Amino acid sequence: MPTLAPSPACHALEAPRVLDLIKADVARIAALVAEADPGRPVPSCPDWTLADLVEHLGRIHRWATAIVTRLPQERIELSAQEIGFPKDAWSAAPDWVAAGGAALVEALGRADLDAPCYAWGGDQHVRFWLRRMLHETAIHRVDAELAVLGEATALEQAVAVDTIDEFLANVPYTKRFRPAVRELHGDGETIHLHATDLDESELPGEWLITLEPHGFRWSHAHVKGAAAVRGTASDLALWITQRKGGAEAGLELLGEEPLLAYWSAKTAL
Repeated sequence: MPTLAPSPACHALEAPRVLDLIKADVARIAALVAEADPGRPVPSCPDWTLADLVEHLGRIHRWATAIVTRLPQERIELSAQEIGFPKDAWSAAPDWVAAGGAALVEALGRADLDAPCYAWGGDQHVRFWLRRMLHETAIHRVDAELAVLGEATALEQAVAVDTIDEFLANVPYTKRFRPAVRELHGDGETIHLHATDLDESELPGEWLITLEPHGFRWSHAHVKGAAAVRGTASDLALWITQRKGGAEAGLELLGEEPLLAYWSAKTAL
């Protein structure tokens, strides 16, 4: 198991704000879906069509809703009948994805965030799902925009910072669906991320990732790395979640670029 520096909580978004953000992104996705062909490819998820993306997000929303409602202590699954995806009636897809998002927001709004429940990450409480669903929905909103419009609206700075923090905190727990994470290790190589739009902000805008023999550790640190990525907080968040590439996407890649490629390959879905 990789050793991880604890993720600072000083910039965490408050629950009401998170719920508002989820609502807004779900509404955006539903509006995009209403105007688009279900077979449209999703460039940021190369094996998916827009229909695949919508089905995935709606399934995840309904799964998380079931977890925060039932509070299981072990993983549960939902059947195709339970999610009710209208695969043969695309015109119903916008309402279907909107309904799943609304049920999720309602369930999270009623839930005790400190209640213990199953989570695939390190935090085995409902609050894991509040944070996870914020970023799941935001990143898939980006995917939908890229598929339908060819460009994506930037993440808010606070959301982008927490996207990066949450990604780094969760990587060690993703081995079930990211098998290459098991091979992620090194001998002290470092990667530095620098959000150039946060230099005068109270939000943390720098990250140092250190590869070690049994994984990696990370912290917010102003330390030069063997490799570095510089860009806005949103662009860095989209880079680390593999929605944005290198220099052609407005990012500055410095130092040992093969190290950056290695990191991306081992943390990819």
